[in-house]
Amino acid sequence: MNSVGAIIVASFAIVWVAAGASQLKRQWFLTLLGLGVLISGSIVFAAAKIPFGRQSEGFNGKIYAIFVTLEVVAIVIAVTLLKRIGAKQYLIPAIAFIVGAHFFGMVPALGSNEFWWVGGAMCLLPLVTISILPQEKWSPTVGIGCAMILWLSAVGAFF
Repeated sequence: MNSVGAIIVASFAIVWVAAGASQLKRQWFLTLLGLGVLISGSIVFAAAKIPFGRQSEGFNGKIYAIFVTLEVVAIVIAVTLLKRIGAKQYLIPAIAFIVGAHFFGMVPALGSNEFWWVGGAMCLLPLVTISILPQEKWSPTVGIGCAMILWLSAVGAFF
């Protein structure tokens, strides 16, 4: 991952914090969102100021477009179906799994093996969460957990 990738994943981490914390009390939501913005903002600031990044095998726009398109279509289908059958509690875990799966496509698209662990972690997190935690903890755990995975991948790019 290079500095642009770190900026992108750090920005999406804020979305994951917001999604995960949205079911918490207002003070927790605001606190966690503020903390998320601070962490992501620090990563973005550092990535913009410090040139870094691993060399990749190159960017394949066609593969990238295919996997992002599949991701968006899968999310729309999952959200529609889960809402239709009254299973909204599975929305955040399902979206996390789909986003995680899309990272497997980023390996050939961006020429970076780093995305294997990001995809694996983001797919495994919702599966483990819904298997062992009570339902009311699913969204916060998965949302904030996905943000942490993205922050770790962004920070890992500095080294």
